[in-house]
Amino acid sequence: MKNSLIFTTAIVLVFGLSHVSVNAGTVTKNGKNNDFEFKAEDIPPTASLVYPGTDGKLVYVADSLGNTIPDFSNAGYKGGGVPIPNVAIKETVWPVPGDNSDNIQSAIDRVSALPLDASGFRGTVLLKMGTYILNKPLTIKASGVVLRGEGMNDIGTILIGKIPTERTRGGLVNISGDSGIKLMEETRQAITDNYVPVGAHSFNVRTASGFKPGDKVLIKRIGNEKWITEIGQDSAAVGRNQWRAFDITYDRIVTAVNGNTVTVDAPIFCAIETRWGGGDITKYTDERIEQVGIENLRGISEYNPTVRTKNYGNMDREGYEAEEYFSDENHYSNFINITNAKNVWVRNMSALHFANSVIMSSAGTKWVTVQDCESWEPVAPRVGGRRFTYQMNGQFCLVQRCFSQKGRHSFVLQGPEASGNVFLDSKAVNPYSTSEPHNRWVNGVLYDNIKAPLTARFWDFIIGWAGANIVFWNCEGDFFIQKPPTAQNYSFGHIGINAVIFNKALQDTSKPNGHIESLDKHVAPRSLYLTQLKERLGEQAVRNVIKKGQTVE
Repeated sequence: MKNSLIFTTAIVLVFGLSHVSVNAGTVTKNGKNNDFEFKAEDIPPTASLVYPGTDGKLVYVADSLGNTIPDFSNAGYKGGGVPIPNVAIKETVWPVPGDNSDNIQSAIDRVSALPLDASGFRGTVLLKMGTYILNKPLTIKASGVVLRGEGMNDIGTILIGKIPTERTRGGLVNISGDSGIKLMEETRQAITDNYVPVGAHSFNVRTASGFKPGDKVLIKRIGNEKWITEIGQDSAAVGRNQWRAFDITYDRIVTAVNGNTVTVDAPIFCAIETRWGGGDITKYTDERIEQVGIENLRGISEYNPTVRTKNYGNMDREGYEAEEYFSDENHYSNFINITNAKNVWVRNMSALHFANSVIMSSAGTKWVTVQDCESWEPVAPRVGGRRFTYQMNGQFCLVQRCFSQKGRHSFVLQGPEASGNVFLDSKAVNPYSTSEPHNRWVNGVLYDNIKAPLTARFWDFIIGWAGANIVFWNCEGDFFIQKPPTAQNYSFGHIGINAVIFNKALQDTSKPNGHIESLDKHVAPRSLYLTQLKERLGEQAVRNVIKKGQTVE
């Protein structure tokens, strides 16, 4: 075979999760014989810090302190790898003339009053296809309730949020528990390790006798004033946004206890260090609602089309005369808000004209999947605090196969409680700013095969260090990545220009660059998240979360 290579185990690694067997001269892929001609340049490179070993398993290379690229596979509904269920219909609603909000809310409330079944569900409220005018927002406040439509297109189920009498930052549809978690303060134990590295699942405590597998715990990483000084956020140069000491918490489940060593189900994403105050672990009781879904709907936020502006109107065409665009923001900010909830899914949704987010998952939420959703033509000024399209501020949220048009920060997170989240196989077109960890030390986030301008950087005096231990994996688009003190940010296999594109005046380019490998050539495996998920739970777990008909890669 012309220009053929000797096929070795290394070829198997190129295909990541595919069924691949190798014979002399022929590659059998997914059960089909194919005569491929490989050249050395056809084989994707591997990263130096995490790569497939000779046995096909990922190898993680630690730095001098023990920090590794974390395992992100716990992101998503039920902790990743679990199929979204099809919950039985208990109420059916048809559209009526005029306001439909009371009609739909009554159906939600009736299903919410039903007993939970063995799987933790009460039932689905089905909204038949048609247009539903809503004068008031809808709220799900009980576990086990699903709100389902009959399509996300213009002949499906369409919810139209009328302009509220007062400006609202709320959502048209809200998943909102009354309360969250409550710490059991008497169980608190100090972590005794001098340094617990990024990626670690285990650590030592003063005494672990009060913990057992299955306990729900909050791990606290303390950040004292010395740490704030170390990362440069106490300087007068940061002005009114000067930082104060703060803690980071990780919502985990104990999986093993051995002596005074506690092991939890998922890693930490920011190192715990005694010099910055150390950390501790505390059990909690959980009062969040769960097993809630919203699916197969279109949401439209009504707005005033006479409100227009040219401010920031040339952001997409620098050097051209500013264009006028719709800028009313006295209407619904978000389509779907998620608060005090876990094990939630949102799928097959389209949204038009919302001022800020299609979905916003607040701090304190956990294990959320958002998939196959679209955002079109948001209406708001192209300025700060608007057009944050998919905003995941909780922990272990998975956003996959989603689309954003004309957003600013399309795939975005805010605050140190936002960690362990994954954006996968998603795209932003015509954006007015970058997708990014946006505010105050977001930590441990994976952007995996994202097509959008990306940043993980220092935002000058306005925001400071926006994110730490952020990973870009096989993404495409212009990007800017910097290394924060006491942490790192990473780019592997990125295709695009490493440069400041948006908000140039706000960037401090004197900060050191983050870790960049294989610029302009993707690395193997294709998806870090799916590979980590396969290794933790098996190939069926991957098949449970990919789209029907999608090749397992």
